Amino acid sequence: MRRFLFVSLMTIIAVFSFLIGLYLFFPRDAALGYFWQKGVLAAAEKGMTLESAALSMEGTLPFHVVLRNVRLAAPLASAEAAVVRVVPLFLESVFSFAPTAEIHVETLTMTLPLPGQPPLFFSTFSSKGSVYPAGIKLSAIRSAGDLLISGELTVNPSTARLDEADLAISGERAALLEYAKTMLPLKKEASGGWTLKRKGGENK
Repeated sequence: MRRFLFVSLMTIIAVFSFLIGLYLFFPRDAALGYFWQKGVLAAAEKGMTLESAALSMEGTLPFHVVLRNVRLAAPLASAEAAVVRVVPLFLESVFSFAPTAEIHVETLTMTLPLPGQPPLFFSTFSSKGSVYPAGIKLSAIRSAGDLLISGELTVNPSTARLDEADLAISGERAALLEYAKTMLPLKKEASGGWTLKRKGGENK
């Protein structure tokens, strides 16, 4: 029994030593560039343009992926952010069997396909993102700016469809949601704010 425990302990130590060594000496910059190019190509396949003026890694444990002056443009809308910071959550990724990270965005603007409407402005936006086979889930969403958004949602990247959502939305420009209520399951509350709720399988 003691021999079994000793061998098990040494095996665990060896695995953790390997993972730490891989983490410290893995060519992270090269890997980051590779995955960024994959993202650019994936966006292009959907008819979108993804650009960033600078891409880097900061810190060691944990490290942060930092993108500066990021722009995502689609035929009808676009978004720009001064800084996007991604913090990988390794232990949570292992236990949930899904790559997971914290996402923090500073100074985000979004153009709208609405004539005469200025871009939406967010001073900050944050969430926790997880990539599952069925879609990308954003939870613990928080925003500050023209719209105050909290809750969670799941998007299918293949169809760009909102599969599930449980969001509360308010703010100075919440009236803009009147334009979207025929396309999304939006409900206006007595307070003037909105809720967006969709369960898997619902059409609207």
